Amino acid sequence: MRILVAGGGISGLAAAVALGQRGHHVLVLEQRPVFTESGAGVRLAPQAFRLLDRLGVGDAVRERSLTINEFRIMDGSTGELVTSVPLPACHGRSHAAHATAHRLDVYEPLLEACWDLDAVQLCTDSRVVGCTQHGESVVAALADGRSVTGDALVLTGGARSVAHDDDQWTGGAPQERAAVYRTVIPMEMVPGRWQDGAATSWVGAEWHVSHYPLPDHRYWSLSVTRHHHRGEDLSGARVDLEHVLAAFPDIGYAARNVLTLGEHWRAWTVPGPRSTSRRVHGRVALVGDTARPARPPEASGLHHALADAVGLGESWDASGTDALSWLADYDTRRGDQPSDAPTDFQPGPRRPLRTGDAPLTCPFLRTGTVPPLELWTP
Repeated sequence: MRILVAGGGISGLAAAVALGQRGHHVLVLEQRPVFTESGAGVRLAPQAFRLLDRLGVGDAVRERSLTINEFRIMDGSTGELVTSVPLPACHGRSHAAHATAHRLDVYEPLLEACWDLDAVQLCTDSRVVGCTQHGESVVAALADGRSVTGDALVLTGGARSVAHDDDQWTGGAPQERAAVYRTVIPMEMVPGRWQDGAATSWVGAEWHVSHYPLPDHRYWSLSVTRHHHRGEDLSGARVDLEHVLAAFPDIGYAARNVLTLGEHWRAWTVPGPRSTSRRVHGRVALVGDTARPARPPEASGLHHALADAVGLGESWDASGTDALSWLADYDTRRGDQPSDAPTDFQPGPRRPLRTGDAPLTCPFLRTGTVPPLELWTP
């Protein structure tokens, strides 16, 4: 089968690996002139490593990652510690640990896996701007006027506008957005209390802050997310600290001080929760944050990207006779993943987070699960 993948980021390469391993001819269409990855860091939970193992790159990512020994949740309004969870230290196939990595540390093993598969072709300078379905094929329209035909088309975050601007996916409802600001800070500029091997999340009513050390311990990843963004679209724009602070006038004093550690920021607008749960329309499928955007801090865009890629392969194994049957099966696999909370996690007494005079709802504090603390995949 000829399968087109729109977007050469982590989502696209993971999907290409899963499908190329099964003998499909996969063409990855990337809008940039080279295949590379930018951004700060990601946090990898045990389930993410299990998914990477199924794609054949888990060990390569483990070698590049840094094990995290603790996860903390802070009240973003008061700055108080809400809970602290010790994390397992083992870091192997049988006892996968929580870890951090540079985005490139996940991307490059997937890229090398694509190079090793004769069935996968990588094409740069090929931005997908639209698609049409004709009988037993689908045609992807490129920004430069070219078109490419395949038996199926997979849309990743890099081509989200193709789906999010189409009423058949959105139902005509306006798309909710979030804004993510992130930076990397030299470790010598980070206060000593944050230089340990812990990942931390500050939770507010409409925002959250995440930070953790990166593998070489020379840098510290810091991000802040506005859950309901109503401003202009941001596409990796460089912004200064003043811009970031102005976007979060309601942030607590302690969390604001954390943000002041960053000087050079980049900002992205990412889709919020979709108005429909549909992931397939005929021969076109959505994966990663295009299919089901992360809802910080409870979910992870990277985790969704890997789960959907593995799901595409599993659906082919289960019902792969033709494109329509394969994608219909994929659409029914909602990718519900088991919790990555340590099985021996016994949360202590909890108090509600507060913002002003109103309690702040926080689902993972009610359920006792530990949320993956990863940056969104833009």
